[in-house]
Amino acid sequence: MKSTQLWIFFSLFRIAILQSNTDVQSLLTQLFTTNSYNTLIRPSTNQSAPKEIDISFNLYGITDVDEIEQKLTTTGWLVITWKDDLLTWTPASYNGLNKLYLPQDNVWKPDVSLQNGFSELEELGSKFIQVYVQSSGYIMWRPFQVFETKCNLDSKYFPFDEHKCHIIFVSWSHSSEEIVLTQTSNGIELSDELESHGEWRITSSSATSEFKSLVSSVKFTIVIKRKPLYMIMNIILPIILLALLEIFTFKIPADTGERLGYTITVWLSFAVFLTIVSDSLPQSSESVPIVSTYIIIQLLMGTLVVLISTVEAGLITNPDSVPVYQILRFLALRLRRNNVKSTEYTERKIDSEIPEVKWKEAITAVDTCLFFISMGIFFITTVICLFIAAI
Repeated sequence: MKSTQLWIFFSLFRIAILQSNTDVQSLLTQLFTTNSYNTLIRPSTNQSAPKEIDISFNLYGITDVDEIEQKLTTTGWLVITWKDDLLTWTPASYNGLNKLYLPQDNVWKPDVSLQNGFSELEELGSKFIQVYVQSSGYIMWRPFQVFETKCNLDSKYFPFDEHKCHIIFVSWSHSSEEIVLTQTSNGIELSDELESHGEWRITSSSATSEFKSLVSSVKFTIVIKRKPLYMIMNIILPIILLALLEIFTFKIPADTGERLGYTITVWLSFAVFLTIVSDSLPQSSESVPIVSTYIIIQLLMGTLVVLISTVEAGLITNPDSVPVYQILRFLALRLRRNNVKSTEYTERKIDSEIPEVKWKEAITAVDTCLFFISMGIFFITTVICLFIAAI
């Protein structure tokens, strides 16, 4: 037992001491001095054959979604791998040394860049990032970056909107005859430390390789969906409640002075609330959100309620000597007939009572009709707008 442990110990110790700094120095001298490795040369022994570059995308988090500028900002890193035929060696010649870490500027690397980038074209990675090199020539490069990409954001169904954004990488200078970009992943790899966004969540992703006009590219697609709870609780629900308060103006007698003050107060509350939440609504003229249309409808209804209440406040003060308008008299008599329980109440009796209709009764009948009409419009518009936006 002891002999076995000693053998393992000496074996490990032998491996540790064999791979010294001298071996690394000798290898670097062989590769970069003796072999004259040049970062300008495409690392392929057959220069007529295209070099395959595999790309995968690891997402760390969504930083920002800008509806006005149509921009998606994400944070993550790429895993770019390829075979460098000019950076190979025999590990046995260097006491088992089979890997190196080199600064990214010391080796050839593909000019991969964002095709649909929002900012100016720039090199991936930084000077302090190192590439992993194996003795077989396998190279792995992991540049970390903040990616700003164009994305067609249609906020028509806000706050239940869902968007599909593309992050496209291309070899900017080389054609597909020289460099072919491939992807082996099924989509965007979500980091274990993925930072959750307060407004957006990722529903799905995909990755495809494309060839267009001798240009090879890899397109990563991310589908994001807005989290609607905050908007529902802070925008939609208050608007619905204010609209209901406006409708119940018709339940307040028109001859009371508080009615006009009540309806104007509710309308002003509506207007002030809209100025507060205007910054939370998508500010885009490409497509008007259904919720914005719903808000305009409710605001128009509130304005009509104020105007109607103002007119009714003037009409109800008319003396009884002033005849009631024909249409108001008709509504009052219809309501009166519906309230009478006796079956002997006939049209002739109604006609004889026409001169007895007063302004207060007529205005009350109008309020009753308008209450049910406005309540019906409210429910229809609410159900239609929210249903369409949600589905």
